[in-house]
Amino acid sequence: MISLLAGLAGCATQVRFESDPPGAEIVYERKGQTLGTAPFDLSIKDQFGWFSVYRFTAKLEGYEPVTLEFRERSPLDAQQVVPSLVRFDMKAKGASSAAAASSATE
Repeated sequence: MISLLAGLAGCATQVRFESDPPGAEIVYERKGQTLGTAPFDLSIKDQFGWFSVYRFTAKLEGYEPVTLEFRERSPLDAQQVVPSLVRFDMKAKGASSAAAASSATE
């Protein structure tokens, strides 16, 4: 009985959030809540439900926002859907168009 109650209380996954470059604001889209400024560690409580979705967005001035999404693959997959390391590789705004313009003038 005690183990059943502990299972119903919910589990959590310890997650390290990183961004390249460092300093991105990480937002948990489900709640519209800013979690912190990368890099940081946070315990993410597992959602219980059918095919839960965890969506995080990294925002940093001068860079395009990056969204990463993690989904349960089945109802039995409720724990540790979010990996222990979530890394956002940021791209500077206009970087690809500047590179294309540079090669077009050569």
